[in-house]
Amino acid sequence: MPRIEAKKICFIRTSALGDTVHALGLINGLRKGYPDAHLTWVIQTLPYDMVKHQKNIDQFITFNRNGDYKTWLSLFKRLREESYDLVILPQVSAKVSLITLFIKSKNKLGFDFKRSKELHWLVTNKRIPAAPAGHVQDQFFEFLDYLDIKDYPIEWNFTFTEEERAWQQSYFDRLKRPVIGFVIASSSRDKDWDLEKYAKVIDYVEQKLDLQPMLIGGPSELEKNNAEEICRLCRKEPIIALEKPIRTTMMQIAGSRLIVSPDTGPLHMAVSLNVPTISLYGYSNPKRCGPYRKYHDLLIDKYNDPGEENMPITRKTKPGRMARISPEEVIEKIELGLERYPASTMAN
Repeated sequence: MPRIEAKKICFIRTSALGDTVHALGLINGLRKGYPDAHLTWVIQTLPYDMVKHQKNIDQFITFNRNGDYKTWLSLFKRLREESYDLVILPQVSAKVSLITLFIKSKNKLGFDFKRSKELHWLVTNKRIPAAPAGHVQDQFFEFLDYLDIKDYPIEWNFTFTEEERAWQQSYFDRLKRPVIGFVIASSSRDKDWDLEKYAKVIDYVEQKLDLQPMLIGGPSELEKNNAEEICRLCRKEPIIALEKPIRTTMMQIAGSRLIVSPDTGPLHMAVSLNVPTISLYGYSNPKRCGPYRKYHDLLIDKYNDPGEENMPITRKTKPGRMARISPEEVIEKIELGLERYPASTMAN
């Protein structure tokens, strides 16, 4: 039995696409410990679209963090309508702390004092033990360990509908060649790779490997501008797939032969969807936020210098390190990925 008995559980992880992937891993493990509990997830509208068909969540409470005061009042009113046996809070932010105040529960489980800030300590009454810094996904799993849930599955199991799978099959059938997907922007310019280097790798993929390059991302102005510049630099334009629906992006990632990506949400989507991923790291530490337990042979790590393999993990960032990644290194990893990971059907 888990440490805390619960028939109704509220889980709060509201934003960040990469952390939504990590949260789903926690929830699938949580279901192992609470097979009959009713599980509610409080989440923002964009990441909700990623997980809305997942079978282990019974109810979603969604909101738009940029909404007006009426939006927030409506959210608070809905939260007050129910009470829970357990609230799990693996997110530290002022807005999440505010949300937690309006949820009725005798057990509100959060982080230890060292990892608490922005009122997190004040709105929780149970805390996981302090632990050395590790991978972000492992920090999520610390909540399962605290609850004494053992032998939980480490899985994500993103679910697509039959209609979505049919669209995906039709989309890739039209392309004729296997796709190498390139994620061309992140939330921080410091994490991003040089556009000219992308173009050199894309030309190699197109001309030497006879594979179909695809630019993957969202509809932001930055991504549109990046895509235009990459196309200008390439000898032949790659396919541009800057789709607004996040589930369309997920299906494009899932159907790709390989993905090349900096540290950003789509990288974690790709890894969780079992798509071989060439990960580009320089600004942030891949030991903390890199691909989780997969495809480390395809990782390019310019963050850690030789001899730093056993250094303690920190949140420290290193600006300028992404420039150390060469097109030749990425091409080498692409060829390794093609050799080491055979093509599979689109059943991720």
